[in-house]
Amino acid sequence: MFFSVFSRIGIIFIILLVGALARWRKLLSEQTTDGLCRIAIEVTLPFLYFYTLATSLNRTIFLSLWPLPLLAIGLTGVSLFFSWLFSARLKLNQKQRRTFIFLGTFGNYGFLAIPLAFALFQEQGLLWMSMFNLGISFLYWTLGVTILKGHTDKGIRIFRNLIHNATIALVLGLVVGLTSISLPRFFLETAQLIGGSSIPLALIVIGSFLAAQRRRIGYSVKIISALVFLRLIFIPLLVLLSLQMFDHLPAILTVIIILQAAMPSASTTPILTKRFDADAELAASGVFFTTLFSIVTVPFFISLAL
Repeated sequence: MFFSVFSRIGIIFIILLVGALARWRKLLSEQTTDGLCRIAIEVTLPFLYFYTLATSLNRTIFLSLWPLPLLAIGLTGVSLFFSWLFSARLKLNQKQRRTFIFLGTFGNYGFLAIPLAFALFQEQGLLWMSMFNLGISFLYWTLGVTILKGHTDKGIRIFRNLIHNATIALVLGLVVGLTSISLPRFFLETAQLIGGSSIPLALIVIGSFLAAQRRRIGYSVKIISALVFLRLIFIPLLVLLSLQMFDHLPAILTVIIILQAAMPSASTTPILTKRFDADAELAASGVFFTTLFSIVTVPFFISLAL
């Protein structure tokens, strides 16, 4: 089963390699990669979210999928608790601890999870993942930012980070899908075309990023090993065992939850750590090693879930 799953999602890792080779051959620079990353986050992924929800969602489907954002929030809460617990056992300074908790709590739910869901379940996988990401996006830009900052904003200020293209696109797509608003065909085709570029673009960005980080992976073996174990083995195994207590869960629901639980650390973490004065070196090393080892662990856990 492992090799069957790996063969279905192997193309994802091939595109990652293409991105890495482009960086090694100096076809992509740091500035170019950062620019492509911003395009993926602020342009192509929002269009993909909007198009998927606007064209595939309706009230009937929503009533069957509404638990997904809540499951995402629950998964994030579990990940946060154990990330905090693991960080308490390590001798970390404040910047390291904030970064470790963020790396352990938030996986690569957009750049990597969406391509994998599409490879496994096509358009249905995109829809389920978009619904799941409604909950993740809310926590990522509120709780996640609070973790990296190390302090809590007052009142409504904690929600200002939600004013982001991805979250706006998710909400707009949800509204259009639920209300069955008829949009011009050319607009939907444009959204489909731009959104469709998200998957290869995001993967090339990750590959380029990983290639650049290979020179900056000299972080503490103990800290990185703890993060890899937590993010790639402990959390997905805990979730998998928990799901065994529920009978007759749809196969796609089980796989989507396990897929999200098994994701490596969010690839945008180094960017956010620089912005909010956390530990960018730990972020780079954590993303590198969790993504590298996820090439084996993700197919393994998916094969167990199928």
